[in-house]
Amino acid sequence: MSHYQILLVDDEPLAIKGLENGVDWRLLGIERLYKAGSMREALDTLCRSHIDLMICDIEMPGGSGMELIKCVKEKYPDVQCIFYTCHVDFNYCQKAIQLGALDYVIKPIPYDELEDIIKKALKIVEKGRKTKDLENIWDNYTDSAKTESPVEKVKQIIMDNLSVDVSRDELAARVYMSPDYLTKLFKKETGSSLSDYITKKRINLAEKLLRETDMNMVEISEKSGFSYSSYFIRIFKKKTGITPQQYREENR
Repeated sequence: MSHYQILLVDDEPLAIKGLENGVDWRLLGIERLYKAGSMREALDTLCRSHIDLMICDIEMPGGSGMELIKCVKEKYPDVQCIFYTCHVDFNYCQKAIQLGALDYVIKPIPYDELEDIIKKALKIVEKGRKTKDLENIWDNYTDSAKTESPVEKVKQIIMDNLSVDVSRDELAARVYMSPDYLTKLFKKETGSSLSDYITKKRINLAEKLLRETDMNMVEISEKSGFSYSSYFIRIFKKKTGITPQQYREENR
């Protein structure tokens, strides 16, 4: 069972005591019951605690229940509100509903009937929670989809496959694009062509292997995705200005 928090607002202690003792709050799944004797106390509680349902009287010190509900609906729209009052007045009832109150209950009311009204309110609270959860799940999904753009996905595929030859067509197929469109998009977002980007990352890996391992040039060229060591040495010198062996000597 879900757990809820309820706020009882009434300037008559006996009225609050009656609600406390008359309603089976535990059966309703109420985790905590808050009490307030004025509009100010009620607003302080709402500010400090997560209230799901507020049951309030109309007349109270420092402002009416109507003013309170109007304020609550503006600041805490998810809080469900029920009037629990002695005022048998259609105008009051009409205004309460217009302000967003869920129900207008006349004292005294059998507690089992009040419990049924509270159950209806809590069902609305639960529905709102589920809706928010779904919205959060969707927001998280769309955020992650935004961060993993096709170009970012292609970059990750390249990094995961530096030692093997992944063609432009294969990369395009992995992100459901045409090769030409991927090439243009990659250049637009990175400022680099696909081939130059792949070569740069392979050179970076080769530099790391030259610094941190004792692999020979054939092994390093294979690990870095170059078909032949002679080709690797030529491309490495073209991009860095020195041979792989010179790089190793200068950086170890």
